[in-house]
Amino acid sequence: MDDRIIDFHTHIWPDRLAPGTIKALSAAAGIPARTDGTAEGLRRSMADSGIALSVVLPVITRTEQFDSITGFASTINEKYEDLVSFGAVFPGDPDHKERLRILKEYGFKGIKIHPDYHRVALDAKESMDIIYEASALGMIISVHAGIDIGLPDHPCSTPEMAAKVLDEIGPEKLVLAHTGGWKLWDETEELLAGRDVYFDLSFTDGYIRDEQWERIIKKHGAKRCLFGTDSPWSGQKETTEALRRLDLTDEECRLILYENASGLLGG
Repeated sequence: MDDRIIDFHTHIWPDRLAPGTIKALSAAAGIPARTDGTAEGLRRSMADSGIALSVVLPVITRTEQFDSITGFASTINEKYEDLVSFGAVFPGDPDHKERLRILKEYGFKGIKIHPDYHRVALDAKESMDIIYEASALGMIISVHAGIDIGLPDHPCSTPEMAAKVLDEIGPEKLVLAHTGGWKLWDETEELLAGRDVYFDLSFTDGYIRDEQWERIIKKHGAKRCLFGTDSPWSGQKETTEALRRLDLTDEECRLILYENASGLLGG
């Protein structure tokens, strides 16, 4: 079996911001962090877990953060060969087309959308505009999907909303995190599994029964699943071991752990 692994879902912050951010998010979610939230902390985890490359997904919470987040993400991409950072654009930004054009020009492979932190539903016009324009540019769109553990009361990215995006836009490189919809896996299995969209498998182990996890992966197809952890909120080594515990073939594991992500990032 090919042992190369790409983690398609990780988070880091600038060194000066990481300690406070980790403390606040860990308290809100009620879960411990597995790294210190820095680039070097993630890379130490990767070395310990056999991860060849990690995709970093920045979360923007207001329009004014675009320059600082883009600057940090650009620095990551310039400095490290084993980290690839996406960019981020806030839904409703009146300059979203120009922002996306800039990210594309800078060589960013994709963007991250987190509807719960935006407080903008995935199927709202503001989110749909971002997805449409990013898709037209050939960019990957990684979306938080399902309930957010730190903001559980008003989910803004449900399987029903994702299905509407697929029906109305049909983006070619849409990635729904957390196996399509965190803690909404019955709806995911019914409405999304098997459709033309990618699932990353991050932050799923320990919250879903193995039988349902396997069933969703099989129904959706290993060719449209991506290994991910949501580091620092799940351990990279532990998530790798959990995936290999499932009843998957060597070929399915190879597709999920490396080949699908490599193809997306290279496209």
